[in-house]
Amino acid sequence: MKHEVHSREIIFNEFFKIEKAVVGYEMFDGKMGQPLTRYIIRRGDSVGIVAVIDEDGLEKVVLVNQFRYPAVREGCDGYLWEIPAGMLNKGENPEETAIRELEEETGLKCNDVREIARFFLSPGAMDEMMYVYLAIIKDKKGIKEVGGIKHEDEYTLVKTFTEDEIVKMIGERKIIDAKTIASLMYYFNRK
Repeated sequence: MKHEVHSREIIFNEFFKIEKAVVGYEMFDGKMGQPLTRYIIRRGDSVGIVAVIDEDGLEKVVLVNQFRYPAVREGCDGYLWEIPAGMLNKGENPEETAIRELEEETGLKCNDVREIARFFLSPGAMDEMMYVYLAIIKDKKGIKEVGGIKHEDEYTLVKTFTEDEIVKMIGERKIIDAKTIASLMYYFNRK
């Protein structure tokens, strides 16, 4: 299958970019479709970390709770439980980002992370690919009750949960963040 890009233009360039593109693509019957205008949020790639820690012989997953203004709506106050996550910095690879973000958001150090999944977050509108890493934490020394980076106005509550607690929270709609649900379900089903 092929596609043709007729034009591309950056129409917004602040924290992220918005690109206006005119594209045509091959239909399933083999013919080229009419050119269409599409708007793409060019945000860059990100990582998510499934951080697993042993607490007295019980496996727990580290989650952070933080305010997300775009999530404010009826029935949601904007405070979401999520896996630690963040954007790749310029010149940084996904593994380095995972190690950095885990420490920034939770205080935990882990230099042994491995990629377990990757997926587009919202390919109908964004180009962002999320790389999901597993971090097995051997020593919870350093874990913060409240994490985040002050100069980024990042403020996170850090807690640990068992698999059963997480599955219950998803069922009760206490965890409603897609990257978190996808990453944790993938991890739980591969154990």
